[in-house]
Amino acid sequence: MQNYSLQSESASIVLVGSFNPAIFHPEWLLRHSLISEDDNKGAKVEIVHSQLSKFSLEWLFIDVIHEKLIARTNDSSYFSPMRDLMSSALKILEHTPIHQMGMNLDLSYKIDEEEIWHRIGDNLVPKKYWDVLPERVGMRVVTVESARPDDLKGYIQVKVAPIKHDFTGVHFNVNNHIELSYEEDGNEVKLNSADVLTGSWERLLKYSKEICEETLKKAMEI
Repeated sequence: MQNYSLQSESASIVLVGSFNPAIFHPEWLLRHSLISEDDNKGAKVEIVHSQLSKFSLEWLFIDVIHEKLIARTNDSSYFSPMRDLMSSALKILEHTPIHQMGMNLDLSYKIDEEEIWHRIGDNLVPKKYWDVLPERVGMRVVTVESARPDDLKGYIQVKVAPIKHDFTGVHFNVNNHIELSYEEDGNEVKLNSADVLTGSWERLLKYSKEICEETLKKAMEI
């Protein structure tokens, strides 16, 4: 019997490099045929400035500062469209230095029984190792980091945290961190960010979800 259910999922693409925030605007996306006219009409612009650009469409959130660009969607049906939009944008910005990329997945699960919810925390952070502390010891955030399972440079970082507000549950954040610029055997390697995103997105999101599901199932065991 499955004692949990997926309540929400979101995905984000994080780029670390050197950006010009002022150019990032819904009109710029429309001008390059990256969004539709309807998307542009429904856009909500919070700020577009030389230091910061922040706006949203009905399905997409964009935040840009000089060192970082974040694109996020909270609708799984737009995971692939977000990838396509960002991949096309990266091709337009081919001369923009981009050193690192994160392909991230956030999943929130509702746990049907509070006893099982407590068991998850006890299995991930056994209380017997914390008996020096007073009572009511509880897990807040667990962070685990691993080498990548592919040929890309970087790491996988998984964060697990309890949820106890709208429902009793567990939140997972999986960060697929990738180095796009590095030295190897004395040579400088620069990967094409659009190619990495296009070629890895679906595979890494699937793998990230498997990490969450398998970890959750094992943490629920007695």
